[in-house]
Amino acid sequence: MYIFSIVRKHKDLFPEKPKYSRKEAILRTIFSIIGIIITSDLIVDSAVYIAESLNVSQKIIAMTIIVIGTSLPELTITLVSAKKGEFDMAIGNIIGTNIFNICVVLGLPITIFGTISSNAFNLVDLVVVLLAGLLLFIFGRSDRELSRREGIIMLIVVIVYYIYIFV
Repeated sequence: MYIFSIVRKHKDLFPEKPKYSRKEAILRTIFSIIGIIITSDLIVDSAVYIAESLNVSQKIIAMTIIVIGTSLPELTITLVSAKKGEFDMAIGNIIGTNIFNICVVLGLPITIFGTISSNAFNLVDLVVVLLAGLLLFIFGRSDRELSRREGIIMLIVVIVYYIYIFV
């Protein structure tokens, strides 16, 4: 209902005639979703096969290849949103994805299996998750936008974390 009220309130922001017909828009959406799913699966499966062939540990595979592969759909949507100037959509996607991953990806196995081994993650992993969330909150709250400098700081946090994982 909220989205419909925004559209009605700001009709001047939307063209009278949509770029695609409803049928074509639905088909494009379906084929795009299928394409993103297939390519993400292909990238993850191929990368895991290569990593296992090189005897790389499962944690490194999970923290690099799987994370990148499963994040490709969100990254794609975020980049397209940012390119179109829809920065609220990009930030909302990032925050929503993180909340979903923390609650469902971590919560569902715990619900099904009753417990999760603390060997799967350690204090540094949790601190980095909290630090990234806190930085995003602080940077987004300061002037309601993220600057290039703030983006570089976020990238440095990720790079330092991955250096820690590999060392």
